Amino acid sequence: MQKKYAGLKFCTRVILLAFCCAFSVYAVDSITFNVNQITADDWALKNAILTLSQLNQTPQISLASATLVLPSPLEHITSVSVQCQQIEWHENYLNCTRGLGRFHSKQFKTLAFDFSLQVNHDKSKLEINHLSLFGGQISIYAQENAEKWQVHIKAKNINLVDLNAMFVLDFAKITQGLVDFEIKLTGNHDIVQTLLVSAVMKNLSMHDESGGVASDNVMLVTELNAVKQKNGWQWHNNSRIQEGGLFVDPVFLQVDKNNLLALTANGFWQPDQKKIQIDMLTFEHPEAILLQGNARLNYHAGLSIEEAALSVHIAQLKSAAPVYLLPFLESGVFAGIDLTGSIDAELQLKLDSVSEVNIELKNLVLNAAEQGLYINQANAQINWAKHLSAIQASFINWQQLKIHAIPFQAGQLDFISFDRQLKLLKQADLAVLGGILSINNFSFAAVEINNDATVHFDGSINNLSLEKLSTALNWEPLSGTINGYIPSVRYEDKTLSLDGKLKMQVFDGEVSIKNLASSGLFSHLPQFHADIEFDNLDLGVITRKFNTGYIEGRLSGFVQNLYLENWQPVSFYAWLGTPEDDNSTHRISQKAVENIASIGGGGATDVLSRGFLGLFKTFGYNKLGFGCYLHQGVCQLMGVEAIDNGFYLIKGGGLPRIDIIGYNPRLDWNVLINRLKRITASDQVIIE
Repeated sequence: MQKKYAGLKFCTRVILLAFCCAFSVYAVDSITFNVNQITADDWALKNAILTLSQLNQTPQISLASATLVLPSPLEHITSVSVQCQQIEWHENYLNCTRGLGRFHSKQFKTLAFDFSLQVNHDKSKLEINHLSLFGGQISIYAQENAEKWQVHIKAKNINLVDLNAMFVLDFAKITQGLVDFEIKLTGNHDIVQTLLVSAVMKNLSMHDESGGVASDNVMLVTELNAVKQKNGWQWHNNSRIQEGGLFVDPVFLQVDKNNLLALTANGFWQPDQKKIQIDMLTFEHPEAILLQGNARLNYHAGLSIEEAALSVHIAQLKSAAPVYLLPFLESGVFAGIDLTGSIDAELQLKLDSVSEVNIELKNLVLNAAEQGLYINQANAQINWAKHLSAIQASFINWQQLKIHAIPFQAGQLDFISFDRQLKLLKQADLAVLGGILSINNFSFAAVEINNDATVHFDGSINNLSLEKLSTALNWEPLSGTINGYIPSVRYEDKTLSLDGKLKMQVFDGEVSIKNLASSGLFSHLPQFHADIEFDNLDLGVITRKFNTGYIEGRLSGFVQNLYLENWQPVSFYAWLGTPEDDNSTHRISQKAVENIASIGGGGATDVLSRGFLGLFKTFGYNKLGFGCYLHQGVCQLMGVEAIDNGFYLIKGGGLPRIDIIGYNPRLDWNVLINRLKRITASDQVIIE
């Protein structure tokens, strides 16, 4: 900057010398100089014609037919014409008060401006006005005094599209906008000492190449103040977005006068070392979010974060979460989530990656009805570290928790989290459905390959109420409790598996689940595999819970190779029947006879309606049993014993005795399910 003014000062002194020579020869009315070239480090004036005229009247000076070479992107300016219509001078003094200028270039075509120039010993002053450029008006004021100088540039209604076309920005394309700005520079010799830039951008619309950053009709007010220090620049910036739309993927903000965005920052810039120190950065969106931080950056090969610390405060999640949190979550999975409460978070970054995260949640209420999750009055301190050596304990507690339809009472989990892992610190006993779910061990580790995860879990269930469970799941009411030890549940390669057995005490007997596995559990097509064993269940307790008729006796059986897709049975081999060593009372009601006959297509109801057996309310039986092999949507039926034209579903015994025989060994699965639904839903028996 100073070198350019030194060249200007040289030219004015040449003019002063010419005036002195002219007045030493009184008969001279005009003088013309041809200047081949005047150069400085980054500019040059070539082929100039300098004319001094009317020396004996009102002197005038003109400079014409010159080529001015400036640094890129201004490049060559041709046909420079400068004229002083009113000038006064004497020794070491020149004052041009009515200057007119004109120049032509590839970028600007022909431009005209007014100017004034004053030079006095080691002082000089230049003022340019009414310069029409980039669709707006620009004025320039420059002053030098004993090697100290200052420059003041003011611009009004500059078209940002035109400006962007000349000073091409690699990172953004501007599609509309105007800017008013002021630039103030001060310096000494060839060193800039202070810089002040203030600007108001109106109707700014722009986007980057990827579309990840964009603005729409934004009004931005910004001010940058910089002071030269020994090793760099101390700077301060204050910016406000007062209206318009701003998109920084995936966050979109709509700003108005009641909802301003403010950004302030200060720090130190070392251009020689290509480093930027941000001592304090504050981003504030009133009633939504407050972000503060500091950072150390370098741009040796692209922008890199050496170290940074950020803190985030959200006083009201209800208003801030839809804008600042939920867009980062998968929209389909987390759609419709409602959040209230407050959050404070701190992040530490080193070498372009996050090294520590500390999050504090207070009075959190999360309602995700579509996802089947509800949590009320939760508080949490979540600490994460990249390295195991820096970990801190974490916890989360709640007053109410509901996962799908399963309600949990108040509880707490204590854990540690580091890298891509999470581990339970101590046993957690969670009150649920009148019982206790004890989580003895739990660990989670994310796997980079295929975005998979590995989960290990073991625990126990104590006195969980089947009645409350069936009510919560909208099943037919069940009685009994679930008790059992869960030795190990693993989730690996997107497959959930159970090692050992899960045992449940129900209906005065026991149900065991083993070989449990599930794949695609969180996909649109979950798959489920299991083997189930039923041991010595009380039929009297079971039939009192369902609308099927009363049966006395015991029941055992199995479901082997059970396979479900999207929770619908695809194949299995099942059997339920009277245990071989059962010595309990075997009685069955007339209603139960009719219902069982309707399942297997037997003719027992005809006998009951026409014969003397219809006089009895209950019957004795020796054994009962029902089996199904499901394959390709068809159930292959079987009973306790085969006969020539069918199979026994109930083989009679005692008095009065009755046999129920099935005659159709193959039955469509959906037909069978509909028959079972009719039996449990109505007192009337419909026989197909």
